[in-house]
Amino acid sequence: MHGPSYHYTAFCAGCAGGPACTIVSKGAQQTARSDFGLNTAAAVLEFVAEGGLESPSFISSSVWLNNPDPANTIMVDSYDFHSGPTLYGYIAFLKAPTGKWLIKSFKKNDKPDPRPNLMHAALLKAGLIAA
Repeated sequence: MHGPSYHYTAFCAGCAGGPACTIVSKGAQQTARSDFGLNTAAAVLEFVAEGGLESPSFISSSVWLNNPDPANTIMVDSYDFHSGPTLYGYIAFLKAPTGKWLIKSFKKNDKPDPRPNLMHAALLKAGLIAA
C-alpha cells in the first residue's frame, strides 16, 4: 500500500479557492446535502476549507475508473473523517488535467464509526461501566 497521490493541504487550499479551483460532482453534492446538510457546492467547499473534515484518515489512492481519457492516468485519493460528535464521513477527490480539483464523493461513511468503540473502551478502563 502506498500513500496519497496528492497533498491533503493542497486539496483543502483548492477548496478555499472556491469553484474556480474545485468542482463538486453532482453525486457528491446530492449526498453532501442529504447526509451533512450542505445544500450547495459552495457550502461543501467552505466546509472542507474551514476544517470540517475532522481527523482525516487516508484510506487509499487508486486509479480513477471513470476517467473520460483512460490514456491519461488520474489517481483518486480517499479519506475517512469525522464531523462533530455524530457524523462519520468519506471523501474522495482527484486533480483533473485542467488543474482543478474534483470532489468525486462526499457522504456518510459506510464503515462503523470507530469513536464509540474508543469511548466504550475508555469507560471500561476507567471502571465506569461493566463489561
